Amino acid sequence: MDITQLVVLSVRWAQLTQNKRMNKILAFLVTILLFGISKLPAQNYLNYYEKINEAEISNLDKNFEVADSVYQVAFELVEKSFKDDCLLASVNSEKLNDYQKTYEYLKKGILVGLTKKRIKKELSKFKKSDQWKSLKREFDSLREKYLKSLNLTLRNELLKMVDKDQSVRHPIFGSWKKMKKTDSYNYNRLLEIIKENNGKWPGRFNIGDGNEDGKYAYGEITIMLHHFSTEEVMNLKPILIEAILNGNLSPYNVAYPLDYKNLKTISKRKRGNTIFAETCNIIGSYLGSKSKDAIICDCEKAEKERKKIGLEPLDDYFRKRNSTYDCYEQK
Repeated sequence: MDITQLVVLSVRWAQLTQNKRMNKILAFLVTILLFGISKLPAQNYLNYYEKINEAEISNLDKNFEVADSVYQVAFELVEKSFKDDCLLASVNSEKLNDYQKTYEYLKKGILVGLTKKRIKKELSKFKKSDQWKSLKREFDSLREKYLKSLNLTLRNELLKMVDKDQSVRHPIFGSWKKMKKTDSYNYNRLLEIIKENNGKWPGRFNIGDGNEDGKYAYGEITIMLHHFSTEEVMNLKPILIEAILNGNLSPYNVAYPLDYKNLKTISKRKRGNTIFAETCNIIGSYLGSKSKDAIICDCEKAEKERKKIGLEPLDDYFRKRNSTYDCYEQK
């Protein structure tokens, strides 16, 4: 049994016994744990992703104390946590009525891109607390510190590329010719940006994380990947995975386009003059727009690939997405 498991068991025991002495012991164990983890490499993001999943599953199981203790462990593993994880940790602590922790998690999140709009949307009870008043007073200075850490010139250029990517796909004003030209320019410009950035992806450490659509969205910049060729995406894959392992990019930002560009057709049916294809995906993150269900081409292979890039097991992922999946190879 590792020390994290010991803390989790202690939390559960304290919940059952409501023992003040046990709670003091728990606090001592958490302190020891966090001290030990601080000695680990600062960029231990694979372990971070694993701990975040443990916390989220505990939250789903309504083990809010356990979830909070695991969030604390996860945040000490890395130099910069992800803003959505900070937000979810604050939502969890709000359920414990621990507004001081909520305040601390939100401060951490604001420093990595969390906005006031997202906070207001997700938290209700906390907004009635004194800590919320304090956070509102501090927000502008925290936000400014975050923005000063970014290359805003590069960020604005990339956002314009994303805007162009979307505008040429407008049903009226867009066209196939415009799409082809824009996608070619965006891909080649991205290669130049990566070269200028010492061979690294321009991730959240450089340009920030401005995605407002939640943790499982594929990100504001990586949306361009959906419109490159499969060969071009696979060419970028090693760079994308390096960014994930260094914490510069969320695994979900990459998994979704990788699945989208590697969909496999498993059956076809014809209705009138239209042919409908049923597909499976490789990693297990692409959900069709008309269905919350997914078909995984090979579940055993998918589990291995997911683990390599910090994604949780399929069962956990689809539970958190309130969805289901089927293993095609097992039919």
